[in-house]
Amino acid sequence: MQNKFLAAFRRPAVGGLALGIALTGFSVVGHAQDKPAGTTFAKPGLIQVLIKPDKTAAYEAVMAKLKEALAKTDKPELKQAAMGWKVYKADSQANNNALYIHIIDPPAANADYGVMKILYDAFPMEAQEIFNQYKEAFGGQSIVPMTLVVDLGK
Repeated sequence: MQNKFLAAFRRPAVGGLALGIALTGFSVVGHAQDKPAGTTFAKPGLIQVLIKPDKTAAYEAVMAKLKEALAKTDKPELKQAAMGWKVYKADSQANNNALYIHIIDPPAANADYGVMKILYDAFPMEAQEIFNQYKEAFGGQSIVPMTLVVDLGK
């Protein structure tokens, strides 16, 4: 069964728009911001990220920088965000790309999960280099908020 998310990225207009929003941080309505827009979660969620198969090391290097940024932040909401944020790599590919899944559970109130926003704030002098590394690896993404239906452990 084919994933609707993956099918959408075969349409150039949809994939291009999503990639543009995810990477640049520019507002679709209004004007460009100085720093990338972020992502917030009011409830648990996941982010599916497609990475070009030859760029997984670059993406994982960006994730290492993200971990470093979260470890050194003085923002309590980001410290809390880090405690409920895990990144997994799927064992199989999706549309010939590596699939990384970010699990956000529990989400931190008022935390901005925008990867590039966090990195821009933590490493302003390296931000453009990190952004280029991230952009070259990127194949698409989907953000999926979730509602708990049943907790089988309770």
